[in-house]
Amino acid sequence: MKLSHIPLLALGFNLAVALVSTQAAEGDLKKATYCHGFKEDQSPKDVAEFFNQDEAVYLSVELKGRPKTGVVKAKFMFRDDEIAEAKVDVATVNKGVIFSFGEDTFVSFDMKPNKPMPVGACYRADVTFDGKPLGQFPFRVAPPKDATPSKILKTTLAKGTDEDRKPVNETHEFAGTDKVFLVGSGNLGLASWLEASWLVNGKVDDAGTRSFTMEENKDGVPFSFSFIPAGGWPAGTHEVSLQLDGQEVAHEKFTVKAGAPMVGAKIELESSQLFRDDGNGEPGKEVKYFTTDDTELHARWNLKQQALVKGVQLVWVLLESDDAKEQVLATADVEAGEDDQIDSSLTVKKGLPAGKYRIDLVQDGKVLDTKLFEVK
Repeated sequence: MKLSHIPLLALGFNLAVALVSTQAAEGDLKKATYCHGFKEDQSPKDVAEFFNQDEAVYLSVELKGRPKTGVVKAKFMFRDDEIAEAKVDVATVNKGVIFSFGEDTFVSFDMKPNKPMPVGACYRADVTFDGKPLGQFPFRVAPPKDATPSKILKTTLAKGTDEDRKPVNETHEFAGTDKVFLVGSGNLGLASWLEASWLVNGKVDDAGTRSFTMEENKDGVPFSFSFIPAGGWPAGTHEVSLQLDGQEVAHEKFTVKAGAPMVGAKIELESSQLFRDDGNGEPGKEVKYFTTDDTELHARWNLKQQALVKGVQLVWVLLESDDAKEQVLATADVEAGEDDQIDSSLTVKKGLPAGKYRIDLVQDGKVLDTKLFEVK
């Protein structure tokens, strides 16, 4: 059972605020403007139609009049997930203000990402004044200048894929214990990302959400996403939604006539192994330890018998090293499904520092097994 690698969409930001104002009057919204910087009075400079992935996002909020009291708050959102928040207490800031710039008040926020933001028109800022909504203001992060346009060419459902990621046994009817595959192809540009979300009886199962991001421009890219809920599919109609850069581009429905028994999986472990990469992202030669030159590390647990695995996570942990303190390196969920082995892989750009490590196999918060290893 392979792990799907999920790009981190929850980003870290440095968020700064500034305000120039004077006394008195109402605090109703006059205008909210995205821009590439602020003038001396915090009014917008260079209005922005979009932002680049690693560019600071500037938002200027203009209030009518000169409020003496109140708090202006901005929550920056990626879809429905909050990624940054800041607020300005008008009374506190106004206390030391000595300049007046007309009859209005400008409140400014700038959000600086610590890593490139995912592209797409799926961002917004929710702005309030003393808890009263002033508005939701969307903004867009543009692809790199050398990115080609992205387009999905086709999608279908199947019971599997071949070695070229082409669909095997295309169908829209599945058994309760089947893993369902969404298979397709597309012309995908640099930094574009695809995400699949699975709806079980109309409700999104977050355990099935998977995505990947393009690192180059490429036409005719084959892709596949697969899922089976913990305990299997119940009888009924289910769905999968495919999004490109945060916008839905395909939606497939399928039926399950005979639902799975929905019994819990009992995992009984037989053995565990470590593997060096074969050069193609798959387990190669079995090893007892890794070297500092290894950038793809693989681990496997063999089960005594096939089981319907659910609620399982793999946690890679650095225990001891001269170059770093103890820390969790990566955590990933295992897709629920019937299998006789559990595989995990860790990708590092420059190799791990020499030291001692472990991998925890966790089910429903309980550690089932720990694999210790060294990097030399």
